[in-house]
Amino acid sequence: MNPFTVQRHPSTYRFPLSNEIWQWHLKPAAFAILAYLQYRSCRKIHGAPAVRELAMRTKMSIQMAERQVDVLVDRGLVTCSLLPTWSPLKNGNYFTLPDEIFYLNLGHGPITVYAYLLCCEDRRTHQCHPSYNTIADSTGLSVNTVMKHVTTLVDKQLITVEHTSYIDSNGMKWNGNNLYTILPIQQAADAFYQQQLKRLEQAVEQQRIAQLLQKRESPA
Repeated sequence: MNPFTVQRHPSTYRFPLSNEIWQWHLKPAAFAILAYLQYRSCRKIHGAPAVRELAMRTKMSIQMAERQVDVLVDRGLVTCSLLPTWSPLKNGNYFTLPDEIFYLNLGHGPITVYAYLLCCEDRRTHQCHPSYNTIADSTGLSVNTVMKHVTTLVDKQLITVEHTSYIDSNGMKWNGNNLYTILPIQQAADAFYQQQLKRLEQAVEQQRIAQLLQKRESPA
C-alpha cells in the first residue's frame, strides 16, 4: 500500500544522501537499505522498521535484508536501532532521492543505479552521461547488470536514454556514452499507479468471469 495521497506532489518530497556514499563500496542491497533508513529518518518515522519491511521496499529476501543490516551495523553506518549515524547535510556535498522511489516496485539494483545517475545529474539540465563502466565501478555491479537496470529505469519512466557518437581526429565515428535524462518522478509514479489499477481491474474481471462460469456449470 502506498502511503502517499494524491494531493502530495512527489517532487517536493526528497531526502539527501552524501556523495561520499559511493566511496563506502556498499553492495546494492546494503546501499538500498541504508537509503531507505535515511528516508525514514528524514521523515521522522519513529521506531525501527521490521526486517520484512526493509526486504519488501528493496525487493530482496528477508535473509538477505538481515545480512545487509548486519553489514551496516558492523561498519558503523547505522545504529542497532537502525538509525543512520551520519549527516549528509553536514559538509554540503549531497544529492537527493525522491521518497517515492521505494514505492515503485523497483528493487535494490535499479534503485542503486538510479541513485548514481541522480548523483551525477546536472541540476539545470537534469542530464548526465557516465559510461556503463563508470556506473558499474561505482555501484559494484557488472556492466551487463547495469545495462539491465537501465532498461528497467526506462520502462518505469524514470529516465530516458539517448545514444551518442563522436568523430575522432582521424574522422572516424565512435559510439559515445549514453546521455541520461532524469524524468519528473510524478510521471513514473502516475505510470506505476495506472499499471496497478489496470492489474486490479483485470483481476476483478477474471474473478467475475470465473464466478459466471461456475454458476453455468452448477446443476440447476
